[in-house]
Amino acid sequence: MFTSGFKFKLKFAGTFTGLPQIRYNQKKTPIHSVQIRNWWRILTKGLRRRRKGEMSVRTDNLGKCYHIYRKPLDRLKQSIWRGRKRFFEEFWAVRGISLEVRKGETIGIVGSNGSGKSTLLQLICGILTPTEGHIEVNGRVAALLELGAGFNPEFTGRENVLMNAAIMGLSRQEINERYDDIAAFADIGSFIEQPVKTYSSGMVVRLAFATAINVSPDILVVDEALAVGDARFQQKCMAKIKEFCRAGTVIFVSHDLAAVTELCSRAIWIESGRVKMDRRPKFVAEKYLQYMYEGSAESEPSGSENSPRSSADSQDMSGFLPVDESFRQFGDRKVSIRQVRIRSHGGNGVIWSGQPCEINMILDAHEDISDPIAGYIVKDRLGRDIMGDNNLLIRQKILSFSRGKRYLVTFRLECWPNLQEGDYALCVAVAQGALKNHQQCHFLHDAVIFRSLPSRMPVGIFSVADTNVESKRMKGEG
Repeated sequence: MFTSGFKFKLKFAGTFTGLPQIRYNQKKTPIHSVQIRNWWRILTKGLRRRRKGEMSVRTDNLGKCYHIYRKPLDRLKQSIWRGRKRFFEEFWAVRGISLEVRKGETIGIVGSNGSGKSTLLQLICGILTPTEGHIEVNGRVAALLELGAGFNPEFTGRENVLMNAAIMGLSRQEINERYDDIAAFADIGSFIEQPVKTYSSGMVVRLAFATAINVSPDILVVDEALAVGDARFQQKCMAKIKEFCRAGTVIFVSHDLAAVTELCSRAIWIESGRVKMDRRPKFVAEKYLQYMYEGSAESEPSGSENSPRSSADSQDMSGFLPVDESFRQFGDRKVSIRQVRIRSHGGNGVIWSGQPCEINMILDAHEDISDPIAGYIVKDRLGRDIMGDNNLLIRQKILSFSRGKRYLVTFRLECWPNLQEGDYALCVAVAQGALKNHQQCHFLHDAVIFRSLPSRMPVGIFSVADTNVESKRMKGEG
């Protein structure tokens, strides 16, 4: 196994291993370590190939930096001095992004404006090149970033469809096979034979989305593209994306937390160009909502347990769930929620559709609040907002809160809606201010988990409990 010109010497080493060694040009290398390295290379190579086949997108310490010049002249100075002197400030749109997206996953990305979400998507799509790090994309990518941005206004709709589909890698035969589906989805009629410059913005959006979604991509990237168009078109797009989620990989950016919770199997929160959280969509949505209200995703301590008692204690206080540090919560605690309850038929835990229902909150006021707002939200198991209300929306004022006092707030629903049978979560909150400008005092996620039983099978999420239908014969012949 060795060439004739290769000199070697085999001897037993005086080491604790007692294994033979080979002397290569006066350098001692244990035979067993060479074998282990070779085996390790073979093993890791196979694992990398297998891992590559499972991954649609993988990034490693990805970063994108822009140079910010204070004056136009600084650009000229920088071109002369090159790297010897710096006349710009660095702005990292994203930095240190390491994530893996498996095939078939639907990933939701949330974050405030300017956090780096769109930059990350453009790096994944290949529109931008990274300043540092590595990105690996396996499969054909269809990007719904700025719909219609790649259209030539002088070309007809048909010509733009052919051009964009070709850019995405489809052959002429594949394009011809899909053209009828694209035209039917866009539904702009004879305008598809007219120049795009004569289109309305809605027609451009329709054609662009129809082209991108019908080229059979392996990876679909969506950046707030569904926030345009009429309601019927948005429903049509959402249904198409839901259909694609069952078979392909989707990376979805949106400020609509309900859509992220419903569509995605995993959510990533990006803030200031870095990954702040990567967990289940429902949990990430709750923490992001907390951050947007108070600038922090950390829970604050609960209110005092030694507040004075009020006349609320003289009422039926059974079934209340006490609030402790185990709840996911946030707020400035000027008013704290002490106990929560939801009940129907005099019991707790099960709510019957069509029956009266009460939602109760016991509050402790730690400061004087002249304009309090109390409200609730009911969410399903996916974290979608099903229904909710507050005293301002129903145009009913509640008492002002005085420091050191305790209050009971009750919402009475004359008829609980006919929800799908299942488990639901009650979120409650108290704030101060106005609807469009308020400050959260205490917000409780999933304060009470209860089960709703329908009076009849609803169509959709819920149906109206009391509905009458009648028929009568009309005069005249049909």
